[in-house]
Amino acid sequence: MTENGHNPDRDRTGVRDADRDRSGVRAAARRALTAAFAIVGGAALLLLLGVTVAEVVARHLMGFSLLGAEDLATMCLTVFVAGAVVCAAREGGHVSVDLIGRFGGRRLTRATDVLSGLLGTGAAAAAAVALFAKGGCGVECGEVTGSLAIVHTPFYYALALSMATLSLLLASRIIRAPAARGEGGPRGEADQRGEGT
Repeated sequence: MTENGHNPDRDRTGVRDADRDRSGVRAAARRALTAAFAIVGGAALLLLLGVTVAEVVARHLMGFSLLGAEDLATMCLTVFVAGAVVCAAREGGHVSVDLIGRFGGRRLTRATDVLSGLLGTGAAAAAAVALFAKGGCGVECGEVTGSLAIVHTPFYYALALSMATLSLLLASRIIRAPAARGEGGPRGEADQRGEGT
């Protein structure tokens, strides 16, 4: 306690608590966002399963194909992929091989982690912009399915949203990586897993 009644330890703890509260809110927001993508992607997968079963039954038992089954399957796969991209990023499901860490040491690995993160963030952001631009054209550009003439626009937007979210998740991982290293985890392993993205 100082002369004026100011306790620096309490202030530092208060700052740490505020940071922890903000970090908890961010982690909850990331989990909620991932859950939303997972639910939408799971619903698309269930619909794809239903369409596939119905198509197989119709073709083999009744001797004809269902009109538009391929269109529906393609659009369901698009929504499923949109959800899977975000879920895989959040859960650390993307495949990576750490060859540089074996030979280059920790300092080089930190630099290459940042570089690869920036490249991934930029690529995902560029894909999001391209998908939003392409989706905006829609019927005028003939962006419809073959049988049922389902307009591709909402599906382009779903993919664009997932790529934009992936870009933000990768950017937040780059920003949080130094803090995760400071907490003692090797190269932010904790960051990559549970609280990862």
